[in-house]
Order: sequence, then C-alpha cells, then structure tokens
Amino acid sequence: MTSPTPQSERRRAARALGSFPIRLSPEAKDAPAILRDISEIGLACVAPKPMEEMTLVALDFSLPGASEVHQVRGAVVRCEPLSKAERAKGEAKWDIAIYFTEMKPTTKAALKYYVGKAKPAR
Repeated sequence: MTSPTPQSERRRAARALGSFPIRLSPEAKDAPAILRDISEIGLACVAPKPMEEMTLVALDFSLPGASEVHQVRGAVVRCEPLSKAERAKGEAKWDIAIYFTEMKPTTKAALKYYVGKAKPAR
C-alpha cells in the first residue's frame, strides 16, 4: 500500500514566503492584496474582496529589492474566507490562490531567482 505524499512534496513548484503588496483585478485595475507566498506558477494572497474561481485576473507586482514591475495574468483557483479569528481582527478578508496563465520570460526568470533565494513557504 502506498502512503500519501505530504502536500509540500506534491507541489509542482517550490514556493517562497512573501508579504509585499500586489494589485489584481479582472479588468487590470488596481485592487490591493498582500502576497502570502509565490512560485514560478502561481501565488497565494490575502485580498479585501472575494473573487469567483476561474476568474481571469491581471496582476502587477515588484519583487523585493527590484524596481521592475512585473505584469502577469492568471486564473483564480481558490477563494476562501479567512478564519473567524482573522475576521474578528478587522474587516473580512479572503485567501485567494492564483495560477499564472501568461508571463514574460524575464518575469519567469526573476521569479525563479526570487524563490530560490527567499525563505521557503510550507
């Protein structure tokens, strides 16, 4: 019998912790969110409003220590309310996961470098 693989080993790409601001929205307008973690294929963030799964979004962000603004497109693959304890601290917030669908090769290289040097997410 095969034992289940831990989730961290099932991921297709390594993730790095992050807490810098990003902008996301279906129409590429400013919608603030705070990054939780990022990889070469997607990210997780905390946003003030929910987004429906499979919504296509535009994202803008600058990696820490760099001035270049990266513009990426992705699809929402998860949107869940934060825990009651987190919501009790202030306004309701949402945990959103996004899978990247379009990005420039320079952005992919920058993400690969960042993820390789940053603190790994668990």
